[in-house]
Amino acid sequence: MDFADSDTDLAFRHEVGGWLDKALADVPDQEELTQDEREHWSRVWQDRLCAGNWAGLSWPTAHGGRGMDALAQAVFNEEAAVRGAPYPLNGVGMMLAGPTIIAHGTDAQQARHLPGILRGDEYWCQGFSEPGSGSDLASLTTAATRVDGGWRINGAKIWTSNAHNASRCLLLARTDAAAPKHEGITYFLAPMDGFTVRSLVMINGDTEFNEMFLDDVFVADDDVLGGVGNGWTVALTTLAFERGSMALNLWVWARQAVDRLIDVAVERGVADDSAFVDAVGALQCDAEAVRIGSMRMLGESRAGGVPGPETSALKSLWARVVQNANRLAVQLDEAGGVLVDGDGAAARMRRYLRARAHTIEGGTEEVQKSILAERVLRLPRSR
Repeated sequence: MDFADSDTDLAFRHEVGGWLDKALADVPDQEELTQDEREHWSRVWQDRLCAGNWAGLSWPTAHGGRGMDALAQAVFNEEAAVRGAPYPLNGVGMMLAGPTIIAHGTDAQQARHLPGILRGDEYWCQGFSEPGSGSDLASLTTAATRVDGGWRINGAKIWTSNAHNASRCLLLARTDAAAPKHEGITYFLAPMDGFTVRSLVMINGDTEFNEMFLDDVFVADDDVLGGVGNGWTVALTTLAFERGSMALNLWVWARQAVDRLIDVAVERGVADDSAFVDAVGALQCDAEAVRIGSMRMLGESRAGGVPGPETSALKSLWARVVQNANRLAVQLDEAGGVLVDGDGAAARMRRYLRARAHTIEGGTEEVQKSILAERVLRLPRSR
């Protein structure tokens, strides 16, 4: 496989880089901001992406996008991550809701929602995980009961990013309790009216995740996406878009974690320590493996393939690199007796605490290993 950019891809990468350098000129370092400040700049960044026609790169031109492929979106995400750009506040809308509606929505649904996403007027969240149905998504119990003109929905969702800013939710609910668990699910484009949203305080003090409670929330028939009972198929489409959009981001985030670790070692005067050099060398190799694996996955997608269990290996490896790099950085701070604000130690501690979630969010480490065991090694099912 050729890992180098084609001439066309390289020209696009230069175009992206030129625009990003100008658009990010006044954006502060996100690592030094409070959560409220980061959220403010995420909203500002979202507005700039929409105004610059970067919000729908891989959307068809017929729907207001630029008609480029998934690799172009991945390249843009990579270049933005390298420069420390804020995460766009409507990332779920651009990367997940829009493409899923394009793939499964009616003409009326596309006309109703896609322009608002591209303008930055309609913000979305993803209501999949539940308190008892996270990794085993198909076991969800949020129930939708048919009523005149639509559905009454009751249940709870958890770990929902950006729910406190969203006006719409990609919502999965069970519409047929008697059907096999994968067949009784329906996918709704639910307005957030009637949702009760509560922030979840994480170990690092941030509240980026939420829990949502639905008590007799009404959703109209017009907001069923893909047909009643077809929710699992539509959800798999959303999850595929999620994997593709994040592919090149993972290796950038892994590389940034390793580079920050090296900076700390230089500050502490231990960069030449043999044990440290060995540890960093192993982390650098793993980060490079994430990059190569991401490129391979994107190449297969570009050729018409579907991402397979290798995505689980990439996610698992990325999480391990970021967690270990942040752990070593904090250990170096502790060895130097410095855990105070002002020299970056407090920010490193926050990153270390936040990284603990990487082996939980997006599919737990246990689930990723089960996928590899069952689909690659052909071992018996563990659950």
